[in-house]
Amino acid sequence: MSDKPGMLTPYFFLSYARPDPLTGNPRENPDHLVEKFFRDLTDAVQRHASRGTGVVSGFFDQEIPVGADWKRSVTQALSAAQAFVPLYSAGYLTNSWPGREFACFRRRVEQTGRANPVRRLVPVLWAPLAGIENPPGLREALASSGADPGYAENGLRALLKLGPHDDQYQAVVNHLAEQIVELAESDPIAPVEPSQVPDIEKVESAFSPGTPLATFSIEVAAPTVAKWRPFPGQELPLAEYARQIVERFDFDARVSEVNAERGTARRGPGIIVIDPEFIADESTEAVLESVAGKLPRWVLPLVIVDNPGDSRMRDLAAKVRTVLNAGGLPTESARRGAAGAESLDEFVAIVSVLVAEAERQYLRYSAGRVASPRSAGRLRLWQCEGSAGAVVT
Repeated sequence: MSDKPGMLTPYFFLSYARPDPLTGNPRENPDHLVEKFFRDLTDAVQRHASRGTGVVSGFFDQEIPVGADWKRSVTQALSAAQAFVPLYSAGYLTNSWPGREFACFRRRVEQTGRANPVRRLVPVLWAPLAGIENPPGLREALASSGADPGYAENGLRALLKLGPHDDQYQAVVNHLAEQIVELAESDPIAPVEPSQVPDIEKVESAFSPGTPLATFSIEVAAPTVAKWRPFPGQELPLAEYARQIVERFDFDARVSEVNAERGTARRGPGIIVIDPEFIADESTEAVLESVAGKLPRWVLPLVIVDNPGDSRMRDLAAKVRTVLNAGGLPTESARRGAAGAESLDEFVAIVSVLVAEAERQYLRYSAGRVASPRSAGRLRLWQCEGSAGAVVT
C-alpha cells in the first residue's frame, strides 16, 4: 500500500516489550519468537491483501538497518501505519516504551478525525497478564475471534513455542491478518507528516503516565564525543546510538564525558564507552586510570576497536585493557565489554547485554538501589471513548 510514489505505507506496526537479553541463551536473539510471529503475520497479510495492492508490509523495529536513525524510522512508521498490533503481556503494560508507541499512534489517528482510535488496534495476547485485566481492545478481540482456550489462557507465544499447537497458532495469525487487511483496505487512513507525530522520547506512556524512569549513565571516553563516528555507515554519533538502545530498555539515558571526579557512591547503573585514542595523551590516560580504579560493579566498560588491523589501534586497545584490568573486571559481561566491539552490529549487540547486566548488578549490590521501572506495581491503562480501559492496582 503506497500513498505516494516510492512511499510505502505499512499495513501494521508491531509493538512489543523487549525482553532481558541475559535470559536464556546469551548468544540467541531474545526477540526471535517476536520475529517469527512478525514473519508469519506478514505472510498472512500478503495472502489476504487485494491483488494489485503491490508490496504489503508490516513494520518491525528489528528490521531497521543498524546504522540508521532508529527514532526517525519508528516515527515514520507510526505516521503511516494503518493498524497497531500490540503484543500484550505483563511486561508490555509496565514498560513505558511500548506505551509511548501506543500514545504516538493514538495521537496520529486522532489527527485524522477518527473518534475512536481503539478501533485501529489489532491486539494480541502474547503472554498471560499476571492479574492485569482488560488492556485496550483485548477483551473484544478475544470475544470476536472465538479464540481457542489455549490462546485465551496462555497467549500466542506459548502456542508458537509448542509444535503440537501449530494449527491453533496459524488460526490466530490468520484471523489477525484478516482484521489488518480489513482496516487497511476498507477504511484506510492517510499518513501524516512525521513531524505531526509526538516525540516518542517526550510523550507520556499510554499505560503508566508520569511514572519516572530510572537513570542510566553513558559516559564516553573519546577525544571528540559529539562527532565520534568510528564505524562505517553511521548516521549518528556513537553516543547517540548507545542512548537510543538504552532508552528502549526503559531507562532515562544520560550521556556525558567521562568524569574522574565522580565517586562510587554517586554512580547509578551505566556503561563507559572508550575510544583507545583517549589514552594516547598522558593526561587523559590518567583520567581513565582514576575512573577505572573506582568503578562499581554496575558500571561496565565497552572498548571500541574500529580498526583492529591497525597496529597502533591494537596497542592502544591493549593498553586500555591493562588499565581496566588493574581496576578490576568482576563479571563476565565486564570482561566481554573490555574485549571490545569491532563493528556497529557488534556494538549494538554488546550494549544490549551490558545494559541488562549493569541493572542486575546495581539491584543486587548497591546499598542505595532504587526500584527498577519495570517493577512498577500500578498501571493506568489508556481509556478512550468506546473502549473498556481500566485502572489496575
